[in-house]
Amino acid sequence: MRTSLGWSGERRGFTLILIVLMMTIFFGCAAFAIDAALMYSYRGQLQRTADATALAGSIALATGAGTGSADTAVHYAALNNVGTSTTSLANGDVVPGTWTQGGGFVATGSWTSGDPFAVKTTTRYGGNYVFARLFGFNTKNLTATAVAVRGSVGTAGCVRPWAVSYQSLLDQLGTGQTITHELTAAEVDQLRTATIADEITMNSEGTDGAPHQARAVRLGPGEYASTPYDGSPNSPSANEYRDEISQACSLLDATIGARGVSVDDWLEPTSGQMKGPTGQGINNLLCSTSPCQTAVMVNAAIWDTYGNSPHGFCSGCYHVKYMGVFYVTGYDGPPNNRVRGYFSSVGNAAGGGFVAKPGPITKNALVQ
Repeated sequence: MRTSLGWSGERRGFTLILIVLMMTIFFGCAAFAIDAALMYSYRGQLQRTADATALAGSIALATGAGTGSADTAVHYAALNNVGTSTTSLANGDVVPGTWTQGGGFVATGSWTSGDPFAVKTTTRYGGNYVFARLFGFNTKNLTATAVAVRGSVGTAGCVRPWAVSYQSLLDQLGTGQTITHELTAAEVDQLRTATIADEITMNSEGTDGAPHQARAVRLGPGEYASTPYDGSPNSPSANEYRDEISQACSLLDATIGARGVSVDDWLEPTSGQMKGPTGQGINNLLCSTSPCQTAVMVNAAIWDTYGNSPHGFCSGCYHVKYMGVFYVTGYDGPPNNRVRGYFSSVGNAAGGGFVAKPGPITKNALVQ
């Protein structure tokens, strides 16, 4: 018959075995967690490198670097570490292409043909395990991809109360194109070099929807592009409209609202042609400093078609094709009543929203 002392000794032995087993499991889980966290950290650093190289490549592509865009991406890879190692990037892992929201990235196979405006990079790294080596696992091959696109600002603030003519922009370029034409990267670059020598005029009165018209409009939009309509736009008095042409952006944005104006919005004309207030506002804009300036850059909504908006919130309105840059140079009073100025573009500008196609206010952005 076993004594109680014997049972106690066996229990102590079993407990010791159980503690050793549990400690083994505990340290194994801790080791796994440490290695998993290490790989997670490596993956994050590798993704950061992919993002940086794709952006660097797309910016270089936008400035005309061509095949040199890959070299730029490779250069920026070397400036980023994963763990304690300098990252390397093969030129073959930097790919030019195009990108759409629905279709994603499509490689063009060439930096100089096929009109590439997107860059995809794939970064690679062999992460060394610490504790998993005890179980025969030495390294884990990690990859990260990123796509950066040269596109355009789809939403802008500080927009002046005009819908300016896309047809007039095309006429300034001298392309002979009509409003169904989409701007190319080369045309955006051409706009960037415009000066007062490229000055054009747009009527500020006449039939709504005339192709060379700069029309006084209410702020904000009469119908939004992609968000629910939330009320009537501001209907300014003549004096309020005049002031909106020249006032500070902070005051103008308070009128427009935080959302700004976007591509595919519909802008409602003011109730009057505002010929006199337009001239007064332009004079105030040009002469806000002394001496008066010969040209002042403004953000402008560029319209292509006139009519009723798709959901019926805006009747007889102007469809916004692009958010653009327009340098105002003056106003011809009666009998012409024309806005004078020239279209330009701003490269790599900040701004809300994004449209993956070239436009007058261009920016580079990560899209994948």
